Amino acid sequence: MTTKSPLREEFEHERKRSAFLSALAAGMTGIIAVDTWVVPWGGVFGGVAVGGAAWLFVYGYESFAWRRKHE
Repeated sequence: MTTKSPLREEFEHERKRSAFLSALAAGMTGIIAVDTWVVPWGGVFGGVAVGGAAWLFVYGYESFAWRRKHE
């Protein structure tokens, strides 16, 4: 069994943290934007959708950047 390097472990932790914080901020923004401009009863669903999209974008981009540089 191979162990991950300390740099890889730190990256994994930071990637998850930054993706979560991006999703949190985008989710709050999505709730406000959808509730205000799109449909008043869809705020929570819009927040979940926008937050999920932000999480996928950040997590995917950081994974791609890591693989391009380190593998």
